[in-house]
Amino acid sequence: MDKYSLMVPNFIPAQEYFDPKHGETCIGCGVSLAARLAGKALGKALAGAVCERRKGADLFGVKTDAAFMRVKKGRAELIICFDDEPSNALQDALVKKLPAVAVAEGVAYVATACPSYPFDLMEKVKRAMEADGSAYIHILAPCPSAWKYPTENTVKVGFKAVESLAFPLYEAASGFYNLTNTTLKPRSVEEYIRAQGRFEKATAAQVKSAAATVEKEYKKLLEKVQPE
Repeated sequence: MDKYSLMVPNFIPAQEYFDPKHGETCIGCGVSLAARLAGKALGKALAGAVCERRKGADLFGVKTDAAFMRVKKGRAELIICFDDEPSNALQDALVKKLPAVAVAEGVAYVATACPSYPFDLMEKVKRAMEADGSAYIHILAPCPSAWKYPTENTVKVGFKAVESLAFPLYEAASGFYNLTNTTLKPRSVEEYIRAQGRFEKATAAQVKSAAATVEKEYKKLLEKVQPE
């Protein structure tokens, strides 16, 4: 049983704002789950959102094939990227450039999120809408069909991404970083990689290199976090 399976239904608002009919999705789709949670946090503001997915779209000067949503907030806007890693490249699954680029571009509020952590995701969407200025949220959205894992494992794969530190959860407001989830005993990066059939041919050397990349990137993130 997933760690949130008992409490989530009791605390997440029942009202739905996201209509899955707006796009074709597979069973267990991480993008739909993330969009549904974001919609609950946005409420009526979702009605004016513009959703887009096109090959080579430009976000902060970086090309992406991921789906994203633009939401007006006064004179600024919130951009939510639903990253289902369409390239299926191992390196792209370990290093996320867009959040750091958004910070460098002066975006007032930047955060990472994952639907496996629904409360964290919804709170960040709310904070993004309340932020004075532009905002960007990068959401990891596991995809069972492309990532090749059982449809019922979407939430579990998201847990493994975060708990292996391959996709840490954090926020940066006006350049000041804050971790919103810490894992005292991280899972191995190999466990996360091997949970996905798309990486079944990854060699031991590639997995070892991937673990080293995750460790390096996480150390770089920790250096940016402000001491309490």
